[in-house]
Amino acid sequence: MIDFQHEAGRLAAFIDRADREEMAAVQSDLLRIALERPDPAGRAGALDEVQAALSDRIRPDGMSPLQQAFYVAVLSMIERTREAVSKAPARQD
Repeated sequence: MIDFQHEAGRLAAFIDRADREEMAAVQSDLLRIALERPDPAGRAGALDEVQAALSDRIRPDGMSPLQQAFYVAVLSMIERTREAVSKAPARQD
């Protein structure tokens, strides 16, 4: 089972560091979170949960402009990943 608060903490730490070298790691994390669910609706739901947990942690008004840009990038990555994994066929376990 995914601990969405833990995953949101990992994403928040990435945003705090604002290190573009870590973008691939963030995308990998998002795919891992989504693909732990066997069905498209569950995958989208997992990303919704992690986005909600992230939104609870992040306060953009207290961030530097670079951190704000990374926050927007992570939100965009979540949205694009949600679109992609919700179209993939259900896994047959």
